[in-house]
Formats: sequence, C-alpha cells, structure tokens
Amino acid sequence: MTKLQGKIGKKFSALKDPRSPVLWASLAVIFSAIICLLLFWDGGKKQKPGQIPAEVLSRIDQEKAQARQEFTDFIQTPAGKLWQKYPYWSPEMCRKISAGEVVPGMSKDQVKEAVAKVVEVRTKKGAKPAEEWAVEARSGEKMVLKFDGNALVEIGKK
Repeated sequence: MTKLQGKIGKKFSALKDPRSPVLWASLAVIFSAIICLLLFWDGGKKQKPGQIPAEVLSRIDQEKAQARQEFTDFIQTPAGKLWQKYPYWSPEMCRKISAGEVVPGMSKDQVKEAVAKVVEVRTKKGAKPAEEWAVEARSGEKMVLKFDGNALVEIGKK
C-alpha cells in the first residue's frame, strides 16, 4: 500500500488509529441509526393498514347508540311528530314551534303551526309588498307579524 501525500494521507491514516475521534463518531452515528431503525421501523405494523383501533370503534358504537336513543325520544315528543310531518324543518325549529314560540326568520307555514289562529291577513302594496298578520298566540296573546316574502321579519305586540 502506498502512502498518500498531504492532507488526504493524514485523513486516511487517522482512521487507522483505533483511538481516532473520527472513527468513534462514525461508529456512534451508525449505531444510532441502527437503533432508531429497530425502534421505529415497525411503527404501524401492529395494526393492519386501514384498520380502526377497537377503542375508537367502541366509542363510535356508543355515540351511535346514544344518538339513536335521543332520536327515538325526540320522535315521541310533539316536536318530533311535527318534524315527521315536515322533515325539512330543523328539529330545533320544530321544538320552538311546538312550544308556541314565534321568531324572526320563520316561514309562513311555520308561523301557522306555532300560533293558535291567524285572525287577519293584510297585504300592503307598494315598491316592496309586505304582509301583516294579526294572530293569536297559544297563550292568548295577540300579535302583529310582518313578513317580507315568505320570511317573518318583525314581531309586534297588540
């Protein structure tokens, strides 16, 4: 084997020395890499790809059972019966209607379901046609409701 001249020769000869810091640093990096590979290589191998852990499935099943029970309970209420008649209305809106509440944003059909009776309907003509309803609430209270198109925009007490 021939000796290399200059800095290159010194580097190669430094690796031959058993106490060389370069040799020990290289070995430390190699062993660290091997240990990391052994520890983290099978990270997801314990579980099949696409498999959902059992505790997550259990929690999902519990939530589904709870939701089914809540739905069964809701359907038996007056609001639930109203929702079955008008399934496109939200359950929350059905609760308000069954309680006799009138809130802005309701449609004319929703208001008809919420009040005891519509006493009078007045149509105002003009640039912006509007409709006013005189209604009697389930509580006996008299109200004046103003609509813009099909949406309730204002509630007044009589």
